[in-house]
Amino acid sequence: MPLEEFVKKQMRRIKPYKGMVVDVDVWDEAHRYHRDRQRLHAIAMHQHGIVAGLEVLARDPPDGFVAISPGIAVDHKGNTIVASNPKPQEVKAEETGIVYVTLEYREPPPEGTPSPDTRRAGPVYITEGYAIEVQPERPAEPYLELARIVVKGQKAVIKDAQDPFNPGPNEIDTRYRRVAGPMSRGHVSLALWDNPGWMRHQEGLSHLALVINQSTDYDALFKGAIALGDEIQDCDLLCMCGDAAFTLTKDQDRVLSNFMDKGGVILGEACGEADEGARAFRQAFGSLAERLKRAMKPVNRGHPLLKVHYLFATPPVGLGGPALLVEDRGMIHSDYDYGCVWAGGRADNPRPREMIRSALEIGVNIAIYAHQRRRYHELRATTR
Repeated sequence: MPLEEFVKKQMRRIKPYKGMVVDVDVWDEAHRYHRDRQRLHAIAMHQHGIVAGLEVLARDPPDGFVAISPGIAVDHKGNTIVASNPKPQEVKAEETGIVYVTLEYREPPPEGTPSPDTRRAGPVYITEGYAIEVQPERPAEPYLELARIVVKGQKAVIKDAQDPFNPGPNEIDTRYRRVAGPMSRGHVSLALWDNPGWMRHQEGLSHLALVINQSTDYDALFKGAIALGDEIQDCDLLCMCGDAAFTLTKDQDRVLSNFMDKGGVILGEACGEADEGARAFRQAFGSLAERLKRAMKPVNRGHPLLKVHYLFATPPVGLGGPALLVEDRGMIHSDYDYGCVWAGGRADNPRPREMIRSALEIGVNIAIYAHQRRRYHELRATTR
């Protein structure tokens, strides 16, 4: 049972007394209580994810299979999964696309049959097991992602990623693995708008999520790119970046407006400094703000964005030097190009360590601000 289901009901346990009949149903209920308590502790105090092991590696020599090391995990229902001897998994794809390596808790049918002779009846056992699969769709049941691979070619040779922060086709991508640990103050979900320029800030967002996990009490997850065709779900901060002008449909404007009305935050950044493409992106984002009725104002001293976690007197400089950070009701625009600085700067323009540190710290503030804003809107909705 997920944590949100646990909090909706009061737990009840059996109070034994002298002479009480302990039949099959009573026995099962008593032990189910202890299992539920154990699962509740696992996800309430330690949260779900990979506890140890379960690394996904290419075989030596590489082929169309991946190897998975033994390990332990806890799924989002609180089930502890012990994978003692995972078998290599074949990666199949009819054409180019993403495949997911997933782990699920499974319970096979009981071992043995209850004896009709109660005098000779022995126990019936249930082995707590698991299933590891490689598939093009995420399972409907609770699962943990161990890795994903962008497969290119029908007989693809799967390799370890040369750059774990930016895996290429047919390379194992482990950036989306969830690691179990102490319960956090909140889950911060980051995503990029899926447009032609989004790849430029992918590495930066991955680094930002890593810094949030390592330096705060929050748990961050970079969700990758999302389109604006449907309502945006399970996302706190949506980063829109690019190096050219863009246009959106009325339906896409509506999706973004609904996203912010429910507490989500949009961060717009041009990838570039003073070139024509960057200026065109900034103009397009400004037009979007006007259509969404946002009156963007400078973020000055005392604004939550400058003190929600790290303290700033003014926004730190970014790739383009001193510039402007503006915001209004969930919409933020920066012409500092923090997204590139989060990745150390562009390859042709690396940034000094102090600039990278301050840019990541303001990024942490933006992400936590987005999470707290969306959480507030969720709570307000329950009081209506």
